[in-house]
Amino acid sequence: MNKIKIAVIGAGISGLTLARELQNFAQVKIFEKSRGVGGRMSTRYVEDFAFDHGTQCFTARTKNFQNFLRPFLLSNDVNPWLGKVINIENDGSVSPRFWFETHLVSSPNMNSLCKKLALGLDIILETEVAILGEKQSDGWHLQDKNGNALGIFDLVISTAPSAQTKNLFHQYFTCQEILMQPCFALMLGFKSEWNRDWIFAKVRNNPIKLIAVNSSKFGRKNNVTSLVIHSRDSWSRENLERDQKQIQQDLLENFTQVTGINYKDASYVNLHRWLYALVDETKYEKFFNPNLGLSATSDWSTNSRIEDVWIAAMNLAEKIKITFFKNQ
Repeated sequence: MNKIKIAVIGAGISGLTLARELQNFAQVKIFEKSRGVGGRMSTRYVEDFAFDHGTQCFTARTKNFQNFLRPFLLSNDVNPWLGKVINIENDGSVSPRFWFETHLVSSPNMNSLCKKLALGLDIILETEVAILGEKQSDGWHLQDKNGNALGIFDLVISTAPSAQTKNLFHQYFTCQEILMQPCFALMLGFKSEWNRDWIFAKVRNNPIKLIAVNSSKFGRKNNVTSLVIHSRDSWSRENLERDQKQIQQDLLENFTQVTGINYKDASYVNLHRWLYALVDETKYEKFFNPNLGLSATSDWSTNSRIEDVWIAAMNLAEKIKITFFKNQ
């Protein structure tokens, strides 16, 4: 008997988890429009610098997620992020901040965990799936944006943001569109060691939301300084359509204002815009239509915590197993 063919759109933590859970039951192929895996757990490499410009860290509050992470902790692929964390006010004054639970990072970069999960999976990179047409008698005929055939599948799962999933599935997608907050990620690289006593700062009353010292994380090069600065949600939304050079300059000036570090000393500066960074809803949607052979999950179906995104993917995988493979 031929195995069911499943297409997973997106190679972030959701897509990779689904593929790993379903690969023994079906022929699973992942399509990822970027050059690498990771999604919001991506890392950008430039010269001697590495920037985790999306997710900075994650926690493990449930037994299931802790059990999933255990082998990665033992192999040093996941490690605690240790050091002093602070609050910084708009005027540059500093107060203590406390992490009351362990904050974890993938090592040597944030996308390393996703790279481990990707091993042995059938992944097609730099391929954007086009809007679905009508389902044929033999399944979904997927094409890329250039009209190239990608294969015929019995089940298509999207792990893209809800707006992109709605566009991809169009009339078949019955969920309301979940709003996502944008975010700007400013990356600064200095060719000198970090000389402050903190690794992470939450910034108050400023367009900047947080400053993360990426080079302080386990396994990173610490003879240089790699900083990631995220903009505040509301400010990002209000400034979303402004010229990105102006956005970058505003964030640079605010960074120097709150830290006293001259941004002009940086040897590398860049800006990345995340259109769909954090979920902006408290009501989450689930989408699973076994009759059509369509499903979707991502942070919009739960919330933006890595652990909860993983749990949502595991729950969907279990639902798919029960529905399609209960006799296997």
